[in-house]
Amino acid sequence: MKTILGEIVGVRMTDMKNGIRLFRERKKMSISELARRVGLTRQHMGRLESSKRKLTSEWAVRIAPHLETTPQELIFPNIAKADLNRFQSVFEIAGGDGALPSEPSISIQQDLLAHLMPGATSHKLQLVIVDSDDMNQHLRRGDAVILDLDAKTPTRPGLYAMRIAGELQLRFLSPTTAGTILVRSDNPNIPEETAKPGDLSIIGRARLKISTI
Repeated sequence: MKTILGEIVGVRMTDMKNGIRLFRERKKMSISELARRVGLTRQHMGRLESSKRKLTSEWAVRIAPHLETTPQELIFPNIAKADLNRFQSVFEIAGGDGALPSEPSISIQQDLLAHLMPGATSHKLQLVIVDSDDMNQHLRRGDAVILDLDAKTPTRPGLYAMRIAGELQLRFLSPTTAGTILVRSDNPNIPEETAKPGDLSIIGRARLKISTI
C-alpha cells in the first residue's frame, strides 16, 4: 500500500510523553534552573515534566524558548527524536501482525485509518504540526494534522494546507460556480478572498486532526 512518503518509523502514541526532560537534559540544565527561568516553582515544573500536570500549548509556548526548541516538539517529543534526514513522514500505518519498529514515532492501525479516513488508504499521507493561529477555532498550535497529499485540487469544500509567502498555512477552500476558489480562515483578522485555482500552492487536504487532551 502506498500510504506514506519515504521510510516509516513507529511507536504507540500512548508511549509519548512531553519533551521537557528530553530537551532540558540536552542543555544540561537542572529542573530548578529551568523553573527559575520560566518563573515557576521547582514543584510546579516537576509536575509538568512528569506529566502529572498537563503540558498545554500555552505552557509549551512559555517553556520552549528556554530549551531552544519549539512548542510542538515539547508536546510531541517522539517527532523531535526522529531523524528527519532519514524519515520524511514520522508516522506509519501498522500491519496486522502488531509488530512495531524500534524508532520513535506515531503508529496508526490500518483498520483505524480506514475508519477515520475512508478512501485515503491508497494515498500518500503526511503528518504536519500546526504552527499558527490562522484556524484558531478549529486547530490550535501544537495540533497534528494528517494531510492527503494526493488531494491538491479543491473539487469540494474542505480544509487544505497551502504555501502562503513560503509558509505552510491552513485555509478553508470552496470552489465557486464561476470557477474560482473561495479562500477563508476562521480567524476574523484574516480577510476572505477569491483566487484562481492556478494561483494557489496547495500541498494537500487535511483529513485528520490529532490534538492533546
